[in-house]
Amino acid sequence: MKIEIDRRSATPLFLQIAQALREGILRGAIPREGKLPPSRRLAEQLGVNRSTVVQAYQALWSEGLVEGRVGRGTSVVLADAPARRPEAPPSWGMLFAARNEETEEETREFVKLIDRDDLISLAAGLPAPEFYPMDDLRTIVDEVLATGGRSLLHWCAAQGYPPLRRALADSLPGVSPAEILVLAGSTQGIYLLTRALVEPGDFVAVQSPTYLGALQTFRAAGARVVGIPIGENGIDLDMTESVFSRMRPKFLYVVPTFQNPTGTTMSLEARLRLLEIAYRHGVPILEDDPYSPLRYEGEDIPSIRALDAHGHVLYLSTFSKILFPGLRIGWLAAPKQVIERLSSEKHRVDLFTESIGQAAAAEFVRRGLHEADLRRVRGK
Repeated sequence: MKIEIDRRSATPLFLQIAQALREGILRGAIPREGKLPPSRRLAEQLGVNRSTVVQAYQALWSEGLVEGRVGRGTSVVLADAPARRPEAPPSWGMLFAARNEETEEETREFVKLIDRDDLISLAAGLPAPEFYPMDDLRTIVDEVLATGGRSLLHWCAAQGYPPLRRALADSLPGVSPAEILVLAGSTQGIYLLTRALVEPGDFVAVQSPTYLGALQTFRAAGARVVGIPIGENGIDLDMTESVFSRMRPKFLYVVPTFQNPTGTTMSLEARLRLLEIAYRHGVPILEDDPYSPLRYEGEDIPSIRALDAHGHVLYLSTFSKILFPGLRIGWLAAPKQVIERLSSEKHRVDLFTESIGQAAAAEFVRRGLHEADLRRVRGK
């Protein structure tokens, strides 16, 4: 294989040599396991320093195209693709990333169980269809389309529809609209936060057992998930202290009220102690709170976020569990710095959450229909 270099070019000589060899490898001019010329010999042929050729070989090695072994020289390691019929479809099973295979298998088994009519599924938390406030929804959608018109069919800010953010902030003590991010369901909040915070190998602490969707998201990001057992009063706090001290996880994911799947609820005292532990070790808490509005007896217990005085708690909730599962709208309440970062992540993922649903949700909250529907459901 002939290599030509241009000494007048602004491109360094080693990059010119690497590019020529790269093209030869990718075109098949240098076959798999074929040896590259010894660096000294190629340097003499091209009239360059041997170190220049060594740099070129190192560039190819960093790309995974060649390998060097003592006594055997430098050889091509790029695998030959198996021959395929021109009309054959891609081998998708071979192309999927292996790191996701475990979570994909869990999802397939989960979906199979949901679709079985002979089972009462305890796997998903969903409102009963007979409780859907259909009349209110029809009225509100008609009205928001009549008043909002074409603006609701246009782009929306990634952070969310401003009237909805104001309505949600008004319902959460001490939260401003700038500290609210509207999501396409609360699961998206778990995903965005994981993308922003978790590097492969980081520890993430969870209640054990916990929500499958969260586990899958953490594992897909390469996190090492640490399960902390649940007792009658929620997460084991002594174990939590030990895990925080020894492993310093990026955050703790917790569902403190009507936990999925055990149904346990942490007492006020347990929530306060969990906050103390988090403060002491500097571990943030991701509080997922989809079910607390559905309490039908006893006194409401403040969310962990409502008890937090130092900005340690990121708070997730959703309309999907209390109005319609098809209304994929959730929200995250968090410090402004976190909201700004996750808004950028969301813009990269899906630009924004659809506007008509956000406008309808804003009206549900503003008119008190959200609370009225909850009172009706509790009364049943």
